[in-house]
Amino acid sequence: MKLTVIVPVYNIADHLPRFFRSMQAQTYRDFQLLVLDDGSEDDSLAVCRSFAEHDSGIRVIPHTHVGIAQIRNTALSYVETEYTAYADGDDHVEPDYLTHLMTAIEKYDADLAISRVQYHLESGQVEGEFPARGEMLITKSEYKDKLPMLLDDRRLNYLYGKVYRTALLKDIRVENDVKQGSDTMLNFMYLPRTGSIVLTDDLDYHYTRYNKRSVTSYQGKDAYDRILRVNRFIYDSSDEMGMLTEEMLKVIDSRVLQSGRWVIDKIVVSDSDRDSKAEQINDILNNEYYVNAYNRQKDRLAQLDIDAIAPQSGTAYLDNVERLKRLQNKKAAILRRSPKKLVDLYHRLKGGAE
Repeated sequence: MKLTVIVPVYNIADHLPRFFRSMQAQTYRDFQLLVLDDGSEDDSLAVCRSFAEHDSGIRVIPHTHVGIAQIRNTALSYVETEYTAYADGDDHVEPDYLTHLMTAIEKYDADLAISRVQYHLESGQVEGEFPARGEMLITKSEYKDKLPMLLDDRRLNYLYGKVYRTALLKDIRVENDVKQGSDTMLNFMYLPRTGSIVLTDDLDYHYTRYNKRSVTSYQGKDAYDRILRVNRFIYDSSDEMGMLTEEMLKVIDSRVLQSGRWVIDKIVVSDSDRDSKAEQINDILNNEYYVNAYNRQKDRLAQLDIDAIAPQSGTAYLDNVERLKRLQNKKAAILRRSPKKLVDLYHRLKGGAE
């Protein structure tokens, strides 16, 4: 056996059959599925065992609930193959998924192979995908120039869509309390050990963003602290590798500023009282990493294409949000009372200005 695919499972019973069927349809056969059930409270473990009963290539290990970082750490201790991959049990893959990755990593004797990933909403609608770059070998001497691209493409955000060399991965452990961004942290622990990366241009992995995924429901400053922890890790790791270039800083700053706006938008519409909202927003907008990212962005000649919030007090930000909302409500009220001709003229003029 040459490859082990680690599959952490937690309360995804309804989605597992599609995943298992897509893995059983792989044209590459020299692999096993290592499935660790993270203390599921639904029928996930039973579904996994039913597939394993009829497929010797599936090994199922039940575990108490410990969270994604720790369950993946535990899984590595069971891997004995030359290569390791990861997959989520509520996603699915194309039949040549593993063939494309394994062919590429062996063709170039690379330490990491990365395929393209397509993102779907729960309805099945395509939400986005990794950009096509063509088959590309990136040697260590090129990391300084190419890693910012990989991070900006989101190719380093996740473990799925990749094949790793087990000898380089085996003793890497992400801290068990990491609840968001453990994939990115592992990748940035792994990169310094590698000598080359190969990209494939095959759109083989399909990630589905389900409404129930907890990551999408994080609210408040706690969410920002989790995201910031990851971005600081990327910053420090890039610095240690000697790859904290201006291009890498641009990508990191973009992540810091965009995540700040994303979390603040959630805080504004949350049920928290105004003082609590102001305090949380204040802590984000005046965080050292956020302020430094904003100042670097402001001083760049070619600024990033993001709508960053300027550092200010949380109270001032809420005052401005409320002022704009009152203004919008006033405009809407005027339009509702205006003759149709004036409303149409307003929209035409507004459209022309945009």
